[in-house]
Order: sequence, then C-alpha cells, then structure tokens
Amino acid sequence: MHYFIGKYDASRFAVPDNFAGHCAGYERVSLVSRATGSVHTEACVSRLQPGGYFETCIHAYEKGIYVFEGEIEVLRGGELIHLPTDGYALIPYAAPHAIRNAGTRPARWFEILSPQPKPASAFKDTFFTGDNAWPAQAVSPAATPVKGVGMFKPENPIPAQDGALAKGLTVFRFMERNFGAQCFFMMRGEMSVGAYRTRHDHPIEEFYLGLSGEVVMEIEDKSFRLGPGDVAWTGVGTSHAFRNEGKEPFRWLETQTPQFPPQYGTRNYVEWEKLRAGR
Repeated sequence: MHYFIGKYDASRFAVPDNFAGHCAGYERVSLVSRATGSVHTEACVSRLQPGGYFETCIHAYEKGIYVFEGEIEVLRGGELIHLPTDGYALIPYAAPHAIRNAGTRPARWFEILSPQPKPASAFKDTFFTGDNAWPAQAVSPAATPVKGVGMFKPENPIPAQDGALAKGLTVFRFMERNFGAQCFFMMRGEMSVGAYRTRHDHPIEEFYLGLSGEVVMEIEDKSFRLGPGDVAWTGVGTSHAFRNEGKEPFRWLETQTPQFPPQYGTRNYVEWEKLRAGR
C-alpha cells in the first residue's frame, strides 16, 4: 500500500515554475504530489511577502485555501475578499483569481489542488488573463457572508463514532459539497489526551498536516510520531490508526480526495475482526 511521511520545510520555498514573471514576493513549497505517490491531489504551503502578489489566473483544477499566518486579499471573480488567519476560501475550477498581501508581515496559507496539476511538459493547466485591476475595498467573511468563503470555528463537528472505533476524536469539516467544493473535502481535527482511532482504510486519499501537539500514527505495520509541521499521506486502501499518548491535544488540518462516496467510505477493521472471531 502507498503512504508518505514528511515535514514542512521552509527552506524549499521557491517561485512555482508557471508563476515566473507573473508574481512578486510569492513562493510555494509542495508537501504531497505525484512525486510522493499521490494521483488525486497536490498539497502545498504558499508564502507571500508584504506588498507581494500574483496576477489574475485560472486553473484547470479546483483549489482550497486556508490561511495559517498573516492576512491576504483574494480577488475572485471580480470580488475582493479579505482573509485573515484561520480564514479559508474555495477557488472553483477555472475561476479567475489573484492574491496580494496588503499587510505589514508575511502571510502563509495552505493550498489543496485537485484534480492534481499536470507536469508542465504534459499539459498547460494555469493561464494568466492579464486582467489585474483590484477593487478599492475588500469584504471580510468575519463581517459579511461570502459564498465559498469562511472563518474556521470549532462548531458542527462530524458525529462521534462508536467507542469501539474511536474515543476523544473530533472532526470539523468546513469545505465540502454544501460549501461548493466538488473534488475534495477540507477539515480540521482534534484528539484529546488518551484519544484513539482504530485501524481503518478508505477508497480515497487522505492528507494530514500537524498543527499542535503530538500523535502516534500507525500506517500498515509501522508507527510514526507526528507533531507540528509533520505531514502524512495515505493512499487508497492504506490502513491507518491514531492514538494520542502525549500531554496535550493533537490538532491537525486534513484533506480527502476525491470526496467521500455517500456510503461505505470507511472500512473499520475492528468490525470485520468480530466476524473472523465468530462474534
């Protein structure tokens, strides 16, 4: 089965090849891509210096943005949106958009790109439109509802699972079908001290980025300790489980690609072990 364990490495920031000549102060580092085994998605962290920007472009893929640090302004479909820390936005397939940093400190945000971008030699999937007029005033999702834009709040968690499957696990899915996403889900999760999630697998790919705390993640027959900045990716059918053996909650950002099917998106091993044991 396929999986990848890595770490966010700020020394690898660079201007994306297809953005050269169309940006200033903008860099990106890839966390998971076809180079690490994924076939459905690319996960990245972008960085933008004060006064920096990239010009209006369209992509042949869907993009989700979650701001970790600082603030950015997103020009999407002619509307200028202010995204502070913990703000998020969906960039629909082929939607014209640009981003700038009008603040006084660097900004960092997470990006999920799906379907996975093609290699530059195979298919051009980013186009710059030349329309770079910025509106005078930005709207804020904290003050005015904007479609496909939000501020993360720990509310409306996915229903808790049976204690035989999980304990102390809370997941907040905020970028999903009802939000407008078509190709992926984005969510944040938290595991309390002593929490666990038993072994399971999915017919989709999952990506995890540690935000705070620590957790032990079991993938197939190996164990890994994940903390802030650590990255884990599991491919289709790859078994995985979690347990928090630390002294504080473990928090993470997670994506799922493609979106879960309406039913049978999780295969819980403990349920099938009961049949094997004749119970």
